[in-house]
Amino acid sequence: MATLESPTSAPTATRPVVHISSRQSALAKVQACMVQERLSVLYPAYDFRLSTRVITVAGDRDKVRSLRSLVTGGTSAATTNIWTTELEDALIAGELDILIHCLKDCPTTVRDGCEIVPVLERENNTDCLVMKKGSPYKSLADLPEGSLIGTGSVRRIAQLRKRYPRLKFQDLRGNIDGRLAKLDNPEGPYAAAILASAGLLRLNLDDRITAFLQPPDTFPAVGQGQLGAEFLTSNTVVRDMVHALEDPVSSWTGYAERSLLRVLEGGCAVPLGVWSTTSGGADGTPLTLTIHCVLTSPDGKREVSVVESAVLTSAEDAEELGKRTAGRVVASGGREIMDDLRAEIERARSSELV
Repeated sequence: MATLESPTSAPTATRPVVHISSRQSALAKVQACMVQERLSVLYPAYDFRLSTRVITVAGDRDKVRSLRSLVTGGTSAATTNIWTTELEDALIAGELDILIHCLKDCPTTVRDGCEIVPVLERENNTDCLVMKKGSPYKSLADLPEGSLIGTGSVRRIAQLRKRYPRLKFQDLRGNIDGRLAKLDNPEGPYAAAILASAGLLRLNLDDRITAFLQPPDTFPAVGQGQLGAEFLTSNTVVRDMVHALEDPVSSWTGYAERSLLRVLEGGCAVPLGVWSTTSGGADGTPLTLTIHCVLTSPDGKREVSVVESAVLTSAEDAEELGKRTAGRVVASGGREIMDDLRAEIERARSSELV
């Protein structure tokens, strides 16, 4: 439905229906269920339903080309909208009420009339190392020189290339089951893969995690481990529901990180990592958020590292911290890395489209 009525105005025999949707992967459906269950507890007068309509986004239709070559232009929106556009079309058409995304896949520039809010508590936001089944190795440092590591993330490749120059890295795309199957193929080239820990944990695949990776090995993506709920700003009933799902610490951290990325005009094809930590916030004590941001050149040879902190009392404070951090990244040489990255994206896209 496009517009929700209050439960008191609805017929007593029925409850107003709120339609929730996501991408079609197993992980996306699990995450949509998490939100559905929480909303059902908070608002029992409504019927929260997972949409059965199959909507396939561009990033899922093409699982062969690299993320960089899927970019249709040099902006962050062009990169990240490959995960959201088709779903947003249905939302704007009034066919859906709430979209559930991985926050790291959400565009930082939202379409007119839409709003994205970081919701629920953040899951483990680290990257993790997954070895090929049967491998005797337990860490990247253990692997023989020249071992091939699979990951679809430009950020992970750039960061790990800097720290492990003796290893090789190659795109590994697809849903989690597909990537694990490619990794475990005895005839396959991969010795290991790097994945987001949150996805494996939410799918109860934690037994596949060989090791969690933390700074300085890898700095997570902006919004990694966090869910984002998207809705129409004009739908005030749904808007209130979604904001009720905000966790102050997790959501404010999400606002800060996304603000940082927005100023840098970056998306999921940008080698930007963020390690956010908090202190305080309990028993009336002030919440302090510290952001350690790392922007690495794709070849791993250049890196800008910035640390900023602020006491937060609102989402606006969080966004201001993100903007300030981005300003320091730019002033410290980040603009040159971003310019070089855009040029490389265009070269990669052109070569793969030939």
